[in-house]
Amino acid sequence: MLGVGLGALVAGAALVLWTRRRWLVVTVQGYSMEPTLRDGQRLIARRRSGADAGAPGYGRSDIVVFLLPSSQLEAMESADLPYRIKRVAAVPGDPVPDWAMESLSADARTRVPPGKVVVSGDNPRSQDSRQLGYIDSRAIIAVVRR
Repeated sequence: MLGVGLGALVAGAALVLWTRRRWLVVTVQGYSMEPTLRDGQRLIARRRSGADAGAPGYGRSDIVVFLLPSSQLEAMESADLPYRIKRVAAVPGDPVPDWAMESLSADARTRVPPGKVVVSGDNPRSQDSRQLGYIDSRAIIAVVRR
């Protein structure tokens, strides 16, 4: 009887560890993704793993969680979160969106370079690739799944 209980406990612990490695719970802070996401809303996002290196696991219009570029991290206050939640606006090979051309020093012939993405917030006053520049695809840590 004790062996069955211990086995169930070990199996339960293994399931919790597997879940935490695959999924991430994030809380929206701010209004940059309104009206889609609200300040304080909790989301479940699927973590990207090393196995995702060949295929990105996200696409245009997906909402992703990414770490800020190191240049942005240095300017942050300690209370700020090191990650952002935004929508992927363009993936490698896509034309740079019109709204981002000026800030990304692009023209109508420019395409998103390999290993980079363009992100946008759903709120027009959002901080996005106009301020952050291209986001390195390796900085994307999770894809939001509702």
